[in-house]
Amino acid sequence: AGNKQWVREYTGFEVGKDLFTHCNPDIAGDGLRMAWEVGAGKTEMTMELNYLIPDNMGYFAIDAVMRQPNLMVNLSGERFLNEEIMGNGTFTGNAIARQKGRCAFVIMDESIKRHYRRNGLDLVSFVHGADIIDRFDSEIELALQNGYEHFFVADTIEELAQKTGIDSFGLKETIDRYNRDCKTRDTLFYKNYRYMRPIEKPKFYAARFFPSAYGSLGGIKINHRTEVLTQDFEVIPGLYAAGTDACSIF
Repeated sequence: AGNKQWVREYTGFEVGKDLFTHCNPDIAGDGLRMAWEVGAGKTEMTMELNYLIPDNMGYFAIDAVMRQPNLMVNLSGERFLNEEIMGNGTFTGNAIARQKGRCAFVIMDESIKRHYRRNGLDLVSFVHGADIIDRFDSEIELALQNGYEHFFVADTIEELAQKTGIDSFGLKETIDRYNRDCKTRDTLFYKNYRYMRPIEKPKFYAARFFPSAYGSLGGIKINHRTEVLTQDFEVIPGLYAAGTDACSIF
């Protein structure tokens, strides 16, 4: 994942544009290169996908709060997943990677923010602890002061659509349906009702998420004994491969 040229050549992602990695920059494919140089066959490669907001380490509380299972839409303003899976970075990252611009937006309003302050976050992990909501407002101010381009605050849904680039008609239609479903049940994806909170009260908040990755997957052809194979499926004596360099499923 530290080799931007290889990421583009072998997986089709553009680091810094539609993929924002959080890897050791020295991870540049040395193991793959050494195996290929002695004749290892190549397999399909992809990325070990999850998701984040760019520069998330500088806006860690925003990343944590905005990845709670609230409304997520693509650039057309459409929902495309059941947001209760957002705690699974693999599922969510793969879903976002299939949307226009390989991005998606999580939207919440002032009442949801207050709910989290009173009751805590829905999804708490070792990485995103329960107390991270306490830093949310100060990071909002920091993001606005710095002109951070992946977090948005607006007084109306129309203004939010304009700032984010989301289709205004699609977003309004989706929010209207979502708010109706919050009174009964999610008729589109059947999300757990405990996570159904309407988007009604200004201010409105949105964060733009992209696929991310720790590294790449696949690249070295092996057999069931983890012996490395040539492109013609012949064993290369004494050479073995395992882990992410041999497995392309994630």
